[in-house]
Amino acid sequence: MFNQKYTGSVAPLALLFTLVSMSFTVAYLKNSFSQSAMEKYRYAEWRALYSAEAGLNDVGIIVLPRITSDTLLIPNGFNYGKDENEQPIGLYKDIACSTRLQLNSTRKEYVAYATGVAEYTTPSGTDVSIERRVYTTMVPQGFEEFMYFTDVEAPIGPGNTGVVNFGAGDQLEGKVHTNGDMMFSNYGCPEFTGEVNITFEAVENGGGIGSWGACSDDIFEDDDGNTILDTVSTIIFPPDNSAENARQHATRTFSADDKLFRTGKKDTMIMTEINFVEGGYWVAQWWYNIPPVGSPPAEYDFLYDSTSSDLTCDPGTLHLFPNNFDGATNTYNGNFLVMSGTDLSGDNVMDEIVNLVEDGDIIRIENADGSKFMSFTATAAATLGTDRVRVSYIQESLIYSGPAGEGFNHLEAATFINTSATTGLADNVEWNTYHYYHDHVDNGTSYCEAGRIQHFDFDYWTAGGTSCDIFSCPETIYNSEYVYMSRSFFAKGNSPQVLYVKGGQILVRGIVDGMYTIVTDDYTEYRRHDDNDIIDRVWGNIWLIDDIVYSDSYGNGMIIHPTDGGTEHVLGLIAGGSVIIANTRPNGARGQQYGSDIKINAALLAMNGGFLSHYWQNSLLDYHNWNDGLGFGIIADGRGGHRNHYRSDEQSGIYTGTDDHRGIVHLWGSIVQFKRGYMNRNFPGPYNVSPGVGYTKDYHYDWNLQLRPPPYFPDLQSNDNSVILKMASYGEAKSHE
Repeated sequence: MFNQKYTGSVAPLALLFTLVSMSFTVAYLKNSFSQSAMEKYRYAEWRALYSAEAGLNDVGIIVLPRITSDTLLIPNGFNYGKDENEQPIGLYKDIACSTRLQLNSTRKEYVAYATGVAEYTTPSGTDVSIERRVYTTMVPQGFEEFMYFTDVEAPIGPGNTGVVNFGAGDQLEGKVHTNGDMMFSNYGCPEFTGEVNITFEAVENGGGIGSWGACSDDIFEDDDGNTILDTVSTIIFPPDNSAENARQHATRTFSADDKLFRTGKKDTMIMTEINFVEGGYWVAQWWYNIPPVGSPPAEYDFLYDSTSSDLTCDPGTLHLFPNNFDGATNTYNGNFLVMSGTDLSGDNVMDEIVNLVEDGDIIRIENADGSKFMSFTATAAATLGTDRVRVSYIQESLIYSGPAGEGFNHLEAATFINTSATTGLADNVEWNTYHYYHDHVDNGTSYCEAGRIQHFDFDYWTAGGTSCDIFSCPETIYNSEYVYMSRSFFAKGNSPQVLYVKGGQILVRGIVDGMYTIVTDDYTEYRRHDDNDIIDRVWGNIWLIDDIVYSDSYGNGMIIHPTDGGTEHVLGLIAGGSVIIANTRPNGARGQQYGSDIKINAALLAMNGGFLSHYWQNSLLDYHNWNDGLGFGIIADGRGGHRNHYRSDEQSGIYTGTDDHRGIVHLWGSIVQFKRGYMNRNFPGPYNVSPGVGYTKDYHYDWNLQLRPPPYFPDLQSNDNSVILKMASYGEAKSHE
């Protein structure tokens, strides 16, 4: 038999199938292992991101409105939440809060970053830490976002009846807010076309809506039946911090308090005019006194004799005795003042000076330009022989001010002034009586209030005389004896500008070409001219003396809407007192005899007053004088019949009967005020005639303000002093941010 070898493929095939099966198994297990690791990684990423968002919301957004500088919080981390195993979801850390200027803006942008961390262990036993970082940017809400805002929904202005409400004449587009209580008319309802806010605090005190009048809550429904009424936290007003921030960032400061509280001088106020034109603006300043104005101080002109060393005195001269000047210390050393009995004009003034000087009087001797002066507290004045006067003083009170090392030159002009001398009222100042300019009690301690009678038309305004004013013959006004700063032009430049008038009021008009904010102080204290011991206040009012419009606005004053391309121009007016439409010919004075209406393009903010018309200066026959309608206090300044054009106080006024209606206020902008200013006064009330005095309202919100706020216009702050922010962006940050 043959031996046969049997060959077959079963074993190799079995082995092959086994190997293939094992490879599939390994691949499957490897894939399962990788998928498990990937799921753990992704889950950790999600936990890290979630923790970062928690840090942003729990810490960053809470702290952000209150920061004053760049701040880093929780650098060591804080465990957040619990997972399904009761372990922390992750931790958040490095909450970084900061601010930066927004692009092409003067307003800050608030930025917060937060890092989230999550850890896990891989199937192979490796510990892994995952970090994710998120951010948000928030921007402040500003007062320019309101069409209408009041801190207290009550009237402000002379002849105050205490009653104000929303009625059929109020058509308000845009956002409306009051910290007070809204009152509605019994004779018609307003129309709101934007969000309306009342406050939690007002509602908690039983207010918010003080009276419905003839209206119901359907006035707060939009076209789809949704409510536009919302309840929010009280907004701090006035925004003192933000207004001061605007002053601190002033591009230009125009001082109006340089002539106040000077030793030995009467206080004098300064009025500033800003007239906008294409390419920039013109600025002029005039000095003025607020009546009652005292007669000129007791002054006598002499020459200083710097060589005399004894008690002799040439006619028309004066000097100290001894007459020693120490150039090293810039001081004089004398026991008393020796004066000639005749002044520089040759008049015998010996008896006048002896009778004038009393114990405690402040005596000032100064040269022609005031660059040198000495001052002392007198004790008495007496004759010295038959041709001289000796003035004794408290030696420790003697001071001298002048260039270093330089006393009075020989025979230099020297005016002797008794700054304490009692004087009467000046007889060459018109309307020089207390009640024409003040409606508070004359008790030496009360002072003018922002909501009471205010003035702009002092002597500088009427310097042109009859039929000549700043509109018809400007050169006369700009070159009058009252000029303090000559009219000067300032170019607009390439950046937003803040114009700060320090210590005074402003006249504003013109065509705005650029981005501007004008800001004043709240008020400025001054010593009353007729009595240096009485302190009063002049409020930082902004007076609109003619149209103020943007250079690209339409002829009727309407601003280009953002949907049509918008405008590059913006103006903010921040008045420490009120924003007042002045009684001028272009603004419709005398019942529109010379012009009518006013067009306004601006965001208005009256810190302590309101936005109102100058109705207390009017040409109504029976309601123009200070003592007309005293049941409501002083309701007029008495000069309305003597203005537009000027008539002296010795002439009879010219009046327009019952009609001093001045037209329409065409406003495109926003209105923010402490209280609601009166715009029109007529029957019934203190001005008990029709049509009365003032304007019809035509108000529109400028939607460009949402995109381009005025430079350094005040931000909103809630009662806890935190800035009210709105979210601008949110997302995951890159690793290097």
